Amino acid sequence: MTSLLTNSAAMTALTTLKGINAQLDMTSNRVSTGQRVSAASDNAAYWSIATTVRTDNASLGAVKDSLGLGSSAVDTAYNGLNSVLSDLQNMRAKLQTALQPGVDRAKVQTELAAIQNKMKATADSSISSGQNWLSVDSSATNTAYQATQSVVAGFSRATTGAITFSTISVEVGNIKLYDVNATSVNTPATEGRVTATTSLTGTAGFTGGTANFSGTNEVAFALTLGNGDTATIRLNSATLASAASNLAAVTTSEFLNAINNQIAASTGATGLAGDVSAALDSAGRLTFRTTATGAGATAAVTFQTVAASGANALVDVGFGTGVAATDARTGSGSAAGTTAGKGILDTVDASTTFSINTINISALVGTAGDTNLRNIITQVDKAIASVTNAGTKLGANKTQIDGQKTFVDTLMKANDRTIGTLVDADIEEESTKLKALQTQQQLAVQALSIANSASQNVLSLFR
Repeated sequence: MTSLLTNSAAMTALTTLKGINAQLDMTSNRVSTGQRVSAASDNAAYWSIATTVRTDNASLGAVKDSLGLGSSAVDTAYNGLNSVLSDLQNMRAKLQTALQPGVDRAKVQTELAAIQNKMKATADSSISSGQNWLSVDSSATNTAYQATQSVVAGFSRATTGAITFSTISVEVGNIKLYDVNATSVNTPATEGRVTATTSLTGTAGFTGGTANFSGTNEVAFALTLGNGDTATIRLNSATLASAASNLAAVTTSEFLNAINNQIAASTGATGLAGDVSAALDSAGRLTFRTTATGAGATAAVTFQTVAASGANALVDVGFGTGVAATDARTGSGSAAGTTAGKGILDTVDASTTFSINTINISALVGTAGDTNLRNIITQVDKAIASVTNAGTKLGANKTQIDGQKTFVDTLMKANDRTIGTLVDADIEEESTKLKALQTQQQLAVQALSIANSASQNVLSLFR
């Protein structure tokens, strides 16, 4: 039936053309942007996840930059220490020469003074990003000084959305060579801490990252503080039921939560609640730390023999393989005190009345002078050992930073792949689809033209 009022064929063709045009717009957008999910309206869930991962990647990028700056600062300090170490070895050789009879010690002192000036200049110029870790000023008036420099090394987002950053600490107070501050520096009291020797996932019980606490598998140990408070921590299928979702595959975090749950439940006059907590350190080792600080803050862990089958595979939790009642680990805190404010090379040695920076052998004569010179050589030997130790610490920091940089870079690439999986378009597929839709569009336009001309053909009969 042909109607002058309603052109059903044209309406159908128009609807088809509109649908094809909508698909063509969407496909063209995917080809031009390279994304199949470029807005929340495309796929709300995927867009949300991809946006969060992109945000995390931006934070990881900042972490990578921080690690780069930290690596540069560590390299600068290490190179400075290495140069000073060579100078100290040269100084020791000169002092050894000065012990020989007939040597003009005043002339040797001229060489020593040149070495001393070079070491000071090296330390003063070991600056990276405005930071100098070898020549410092730890005076209380210098608020910019930090005895421990923290390099941001990691970023994580908890399921609750909470953001945490991990850091790598560089103990500047232990590697400094010169310090303007001539007074003692106050040191805070520390907590009692006992730390396992092996990471929790490195123990036999947690092989594969989880532990099996189903059936009769059990871990038990006594936790005692210096004030006499104590409790027995027993981990088995009953006590882990509320903390673990799968007793046959208990994770380290679930295991940790169960320990802290039992500590919190240990109330009363001699209970542990509020006095100590369990955590995993940066190496994944189980650690107990007291809330109190000072010399009396002591934490001790003593393992108990457990009769339940399968217990021996779990009982050490990183502290050792022994299961005897006497197999204890103890860590005590320290009281607040003071430490010398000077550095390795400007601290005065009581036996020589010199610092490395002020050694002067030009006036050392006779038997007493020889004795004092030997003491100075011993002093320089100690300084060489201290600088070597400082270099070792910086080397360990550098290894840790470089390893973390590699990990962050790998993690960012993994995140990029995750984003790509969620939102990237398959360009080959979309290009093929685009060509097909363009052909369909042309056919739809022709169909609409034919449908619109049908009524005109009827009207032509009346001419």
